[in-house]
Amino acid sequence: MGPHQFRRLVHISAPLFCVYYILPEELFPGIGRDQGVIFIMLLALGFEALRLIFLIKVPGMRPYEFERPSAAAWTAVGMTFALLLFPVELTLPVMMGMGWVDPIIGEMRKRKSDLYPSFPVIIYAALMVVGLGYFYGLTPMVLVASALVAPLAVFVESLRVRYIDDDIMLIVVPLLFLALVFGQLPL
Repeated sequence: MGPHQFRRLVHISAPLFCVYYILPEELFPGIGRDQGVIFIMLLALGFEALRLIFLIKVPGMRPYEFERPSAAAWTAVGMTFALLLFPVELTLPVMMGMGWVDPIIGEMRKRKSDLYPSFPVIIYAALMVVGLGYFYGLTPMVLVASALVAPLAVFVESLRVRYIDDDIMLIVVPLLFLALVFGQLPL
């Protein structure tokens, strides 16, 4: 398996991090699951800091990530934000969207497909209908939210921000939108 395939495998595995929601509140005596997630994020950010300080090239890293925070670091921050502040009903569908649609977009761009961006929008919307529908039922609100969040997510993925990776944007922006629609903003 080459670096490109490994990167894609990691991406499609993203929804598995939602196992967090079924972990016991206390992982070990005195250590809660929230603390565990924060520890993992801090570990990832610590590694990232060392990577940037010592200019370490990690297999699978894109050339543009060499001198900026990597997709992995941004994803760790985004996942921590999602897992700690939002319910599984919103986080799991968003993680499915980020984990599965972003690689599709990458492959479509590489091949210069005429189906971009319509096909990723359809796939993202379908994932939202399935994911949100599982938790909330196939209601008009689920259908409308899915139809609205899909083009928003694909648009956010297309933005190129110099130091911010699209993976965090594909977690945070759709999650905030859905939380607003479903009245579950963590305020």
